[in-house]
Amino acid sequence: MSGEEQGARAGAAGGAGRIADVAAIVLAGGRGSRLGGVDKAVQLLAGERLVDRTVAAARAAGATRVVVVGPESAGATADAVVRERPEYGGPLAALAAGVAAVDETWLWVLACDLEHPELVCTALARAAPYAADGVLLVDDDGRAQWLAGCYRRAAVASVCDELGARVHGAPVRRALSGLELRRAAISNEIAADIDTADDLAEAQARADRADRADRADRTIRTHRAEVRARIELTEEPHTPE
Repeated sequence: MSGEEQGARAGAAGGAGRIADVAAIVLAGGRGSRLGGVDKAVQLLAGERLVDRTVAAARAAGATRVVVVGPESAGATADAVVRERPEYGGPLAALAAGVAAVDETWLWVLACDLEHPELVCTALARAAPYAADGVLLVDDDGRAQWLAGCYRRAAVASVCDELGARVHGAPVRRALSGLELRRAAISNEIAADIDTADDLAEAQARADRADRADRADRTIRTHRAEVRARIELTEEPHTPE
């Protein structure tokens, strides 16, 4: 694990607290065509649905409200569930539906298939206070993560209103590229998402390794604590002369 990931995990574990006027919109209504046509949002990683991991990460990082855009079943842990009409209109149409469901000034827009949503949300939280039209995360290879960013609600709503029905099938990158966004760097590891069955299998393997390492670390720490306790019990008290 990189130093950046360790630092981000520490920030997430410590809790970022509530960030004033920020809602999270989790996009979970895709067809999952690259995953064999299954519902990507409900696939399990480390024993938890992908969409639930993202909802929990947004809350832990400080979002005051979390809206899932997708089928009702995907929003079991969200504050609200909405759906673009017609369904499967693409991420920009889903974003437009999410924008209409919130009143907060700022939006964290999150794909449901992030491998490390807690690290992405921590990066977004650390980028506050926000200015202009928001913050766009950019990975090591210079790829902008349009579905892992923070945007001013009014700016996104204006773009969607201008496009009208043309939001369906329109690329998010092209639609939002005119916004004034500050760039924030993250690693490729933090930016990773799960598009294919191989991606999911590899992410699960990494999660299993991390879990084994964590359990080994806890075992070592418990053993050391027990040894210290035994030493303290066997030491004779010092009697001053």
